[in-house]
Amino acid sequence: MTKSQLCALLADALGVPERERVAAFLRDPATQLIENPFSAARAATARNTWAGRSFDFRVMGVEAAGLSDLVSALAALPVAEPLIEEVARSGPHTASVILGADRGRVIGVALYGKPGIPLPRFVPRRPRRRAAAATQLDLFADAR
Repeated sequence: MTKSQLCALLADALGVPERERVAAFLRDPATQLIENPFSAARAATARNTWAGRSFDFRVMGVEAAGLSDLVSALAALPVAEPLIEEVARSGPHTASVILGADRGRVIGVALYGKPGIPLPRFVPRRPRRRAAAATQLDLFADAR
């Protein structure tokens, strides 16, 4: 899977609160997808792993975005559901995107760094406005 494919999946994942932030992280040219030798897991395993990381992150002072929503999403899945984890890294920051086994839906995301290092600054994209029609702009042109 490529970074652009992951971004496209995130754009469609309206139920994932931090999807825009992680997509912005993925779009950064410095961010690279990394090999994940343990990418396939069952929901129960992923739930235990991320619940443990959530605890560890709090104890170690690791800033994370999307983690609590990811743990909640994993808890809502059947324990035997197969999942895939895609991982991207840039410097001290890592993004994990948990996908359904068919790689067609995003279950949840987490963006985190090393202890004591803040997350990259995130500026949400502004929605694009359609250009106003010329007639609308000239509405008062003839008024005197």
